[in-house]
Amino acid sequence: MNAKQLALADRATSWWNSTRLWSRLRYFWRQVLRLRATPHEVALGFAIGVFTACTPFLGVQTILACALALVLRVSMPAALLGTFVGNPLSWPAIWTASYVSGALLLGQDPTYAANHLGETANVLGATLMTPSLQTFDAAIDNLLPIAEPMVVGGLLVGLIAAIFSYYPTRRAVRVFQRHRSVS
Repeated sequence: MNAKQLALADRATSWWNSTRLWSRLRYFWRQVLRLRATPHEVALGFAIGVFTACTPFLGVQTILACALALVLRVSMPAALLGTFVGNPLSWPAIWTASYVSGALLLGQDPTYAANHLGETANVLGATLMTPSLQTFDAAIDNLLPIAEPMVVGGLLVGLIAAIFSYYPTRRAVRVFQRHRSVS
């Protein structure tokens, strides 16, 4: 490898460095604390972002967080920062908790997805390789038994995560704003 390739590889793997990861997390947390709004508006905005990050709607979580923040008149930047809870490191835990809790709430067998994962992956692969109405219908038929528990469970997991993120965020923002006004 030449020097440019080594530098690129080093930059790609440095994101996973735990020191750098904690540094980025602290940076995002400080951004939440510095927002200029009431502690309630910031905390509720952040909680909305956390809630939407726990939903299985990849690609529209940010839009959903912004729409909810707009409707509830809370801090939109805090909602956007809250969506960072959903990331490639946390998705496996969020999706597992969402699916299992949703399946249990709906009275379904939580092992269905594990038992049919290979079949579902093959059908999705066929749909991507040769898109047609038949393969698309087969993909929908295979995904529906998994998607319904994911949505129901995602709403439950998101609500719980939002509640647990609201109070510490509100308290931290209140303390930070008091400290800033004294200084």
